[in-house]
Amino acid sequence: MNSIVEAGGDRVSNAPSDKSTAAAGSLSASEMAQEAVAPHVFPMYTRTGRLIVPPPLRGSREILVHQNEMADAAGLERIENDEELDRLRNTHQLVDLAGTSALHINPELPENRRSARPWTAKFASDIARAYYARFREPLELNSAVRTISYQLRLQRVNGNAAAIEGETASPHLTGQAIDFGKKGMTMAEIAWMRMYLTPLMNAGLIDVEEEFQQACFHISVYRSYVGKQPADLAQAQSRPQDAASSDSDQDIDR
Repeated sequence: MNSIVEAGGDRVSNAPSDKSTAAAGSLSASEMAQEAVAPHVFPMYTRTGRLIVPPPLRGSREILVHQNEMADAAGLERIENDEELDRLRNTHQLVDLAGTSALHINPELPENRRSARPWTAKFASDIARAYYARFREPLELNSAVRTISYQLRLQRVNGNAAAIEGETASPHLTGQAIDFGKKGMTMAEIAWMRMYLTPLMNAGLIDVEEEFQQACFHISVYRSYVGKQPADLAQAQSRPQDAASSDSDQDIDR
């Protein structure tokens, strides 16, 4: 059930601006087709101006297992070390995520780990542009591809770090997953993220785990995202979100 809170200073107009209308007129046919399949974000405010806040997109063991099942089905390898990471980048099996006015890359993220699978990179660009169009603020990318060697080091300092193998391995090891930081987000921005992500998740194009200890949206993106159809998302709009399982209260750093 959605929560409703006072919008206060976070209220954002739903009315299209003259600038956005002009931009729409300059879109190519392919860009217009892409816009048509973009997730629909429902009105964020009631008629009295109160913010509608969807429930958190909490993770669970089942969701983590599913991310690994999808990676296995797609034939994605778990990346062992920096040498293998460089090979995948050089052969364009991983593509670099570029910082833009809409997508801010955490400066602490090493250069060679600012990469992801091509469909994941496209998703990151899509959601960042939509978020920036709404709030005039960039999304913060905190994590992308990882190697097994890095994940082992992470396990030594973070008791919540995911495994390196098996059905609960970190999806970051395949390059399909990214994390967007929530630190500094307003409640309106968090609500928007949940509204944007839910239909994509219900359509089976992504999996989302909203983390609270690490304060991020962990998202695994699947190859089918680049072939998404309007009907898939339209059907997903009316599909109820599954209730989070009881083991989701403890965050795992995926």
